Amino acid sequence: MMGIGKDFKVSGVALAAFCLAGLFAPAHAQTKVVVDPGKKYQVFEGWGTSLCWWAVKAGAWSEANRSKLLGAIADPDTGLGYTIFRYNIGGGDQPGHNHLTKGDGGANVPGYKPTEKGDFDWTADPYQRTIAVELSKRVKDPIFEAFSNSPPWWMTKSGCVSGSSDGSDNLKEDYFDDFADYLSEVALHFKKEWGITFRTVEPFNEPSAGWWKSNGGQEGCGFKNNQTKMIVELGKALQKKGLFPETSVSAADETNIGDALNQFNKYSSEALSYMFQVNTHSYSGGDNRAKLFNAAFAKDKKVWQSETGPLHKSGDENIALWMAGVILADLRDMKASAWVDWQIGDPAENWRSLALNHSKQTFSPNARYYMHAAFSRYIRPGSRIIDSDNGNTLAALREDGALVLVVRNSGSSDVRYEFDLRGFDKIGASAKVVRFELPGSLTTQSDIAVSGKTLSMTAKSNTITTMVIDGAEGGVCKPDSIIPYSKINNNEGWSTATDISLSKGDSLSIGPHPWEGGRWVWSGPNNFTSTNREIHIGKMDGTMSGYYKAVHTNASGCEGSVTFKVVVDDPAHPFVEPDTTKQDSTRDSSSVALRDFGMYRQEMFRPGEPLQLFDMQGRFLGTLPAGSWQAENIAASVRQHFKQAGTFLIRQGVQMHRIQVH
Repeated sequence: MMGIGKDFKVSGVALAAFCLAGLFAPAHAQTKVVVDPGKKYQVFEGWGTSLCWWAVKAGAWSEANRSKLLGAIADPDTGLGYTIFRYNIGGGDQPGHNHLTKGDGGANVPGYKPTEKGDFDWTADPYQRTIAVELSKRVKDPIFEAFSNSPPWWMTKSGCVSGSSDGSDNLKEDYFDDFADYLSEVALHFKKEWGITFRTVEPFNEPSAGWWKSNGGQEGCGFKNNQTKMIVELGKALQKKGLFPETSVSAADETNIGDALNQFNKYSSEALSYMFQVNTHSYSGGDNRAKLFNAAFAKDKKVWQSETGPLHKSGDENIALWMAGVILADLRDMKASAWVDWQIGDPAENWRSLALNHSKQTFSPNARYYMHAAFSRYIRPGSRIIDSDNGNTLAALREDGALVLVVRNSGSSDVRYEFDLRGFDKIGASAKVVRFELPGSLTTQSDIAVSGKTLSMTAKSNTITTMVIDGAEGGVCKPDSIIPYSKINNNEGWSTATDISLSKGDSLSIGPHPWEGGRWVWSGPNNFTSTNREIHIGKMDGTMSGYYKAVHTNASGCEGSVTFKVVVDDPAHPFVEPDTTKQDSTRDSSSVALRDFGMYRQEMFRPGEPLQLFDMQGRFLGTLPAGSWQAENIAASVRQHFKQAGTFLIRQGVQMHRIQVH
């Protein structure tokens, strides 16, 4: 567990508030659950764990014993099927410091550059790296992220990698570029020498927490200020070394989701251009889950739950069932694209899924292990989380066409559920069922029949039930209703008219609803573009007359739009209806001019020739090489190749069209 450790105490006031909240919380009386395949949310990238600190110890096991352990973690049928692994780039403490004792000593992660003037030491950290390399060979399509808990000791103000004397920011003011060079050089060496390409590099860990102080038991570095500066420096370093955008930046691994939201909202556009995803820990700030997703989605960023555990757990609910509740909240409310545990083999019983005996090189699973398996063996990478209207349930569509339903019942009584599956055009006749039960098991149960597109089942007390139904098809994508709003010269009241007439010199504000959530892309005269929901244009003249179109994409990837006709009374520049018959064929491979491209038709593109993919802001995302995309379904090829969903632009030659990828 990163942060203040398992000795954290809940104050009496906080504990009383928690108990009262539980006492008066509404019971889950709803037993009918509507599953709506038309509301498709995040494409789930996978389950995972950080490698520190357990891998620093387990990497020294014999090859045979390591193989057994990694099988329990990575095998998708008999293990957990984890595919995401976070490698800790150690800072390395100053010689003579012997206080990094957490994690059975695994917290003492060696750095790759022990002195400022000396060379990189690529023999450092052999054991954590051994685990990473072996996982890269064992796991199909793994995702690796590198993260830092602290810069090397010689870059810090205190000369200590566990923090400053008072918990304040600890990187020396003139070492931002040095730290970026260090992280990017390690990433480059991993790619060239050890065959691991980090998709993202995260320069922070719980940077705003304030508890990282010198002589502590683990590495940590305050980074409450200047996060934008660090992200930009790291992005530039990755780009300079030819790693970006294949390796991008993630941020900021705050311990509190509210801190993650506040910091993300401060990042500059330049910092955001280097970022692939937003990372947050979900230890606290849970009421900000949806807000963080909305903010990230509006800026085209994924959200990862990159570390969590029972830091603020109270009450006597079983730890496995409590953690299952965290998973449900992170995937349902925050729409996390990945769910990553702290460390799978933490020494503390409540924090681990596997008890590791490093001296005997053995391990044993506990209840949390089987609970995680109830999710991770069945909701696989590439699955699409869809809507189910009960907070104790999770629904996902797998790439093989199966619907997965997970039900958590942490109460003392059985609960009868009826799943309404009428939103599907087709659905299988029965569900395969497994059940997690205490004290710790995952066992196969009898199949459950699906009758009239309804599945009825009993969720036994203190269990998690996972059901898999083959042959799920259908679901109509539903865009949000858009309400047009505009006003001239900041006058009181907003108009819902879409035909707007104003005088030269007037200012115009346009702010359609929904006012929260979703992604907005504007296009207009003179190559006007914006990704804000509300736009403001001052001192208008006739050259600004024309059609301003807003395309809104909701969390399901469904598009709605509204167009405003804006005419400025300016005799020097009278309004002329635009000629929509002209096609702009001037394009380059790095960006495109944003405009109202029509949706693609399959026959528009020639099989055997590459396709280029752009986002709706015109940024080049990559190429589908010749022969790699399926002539019968380009959208499926985009989803498979780029692991993304949403609306994109695709180009072949001078042909450019929009494509919706579900």
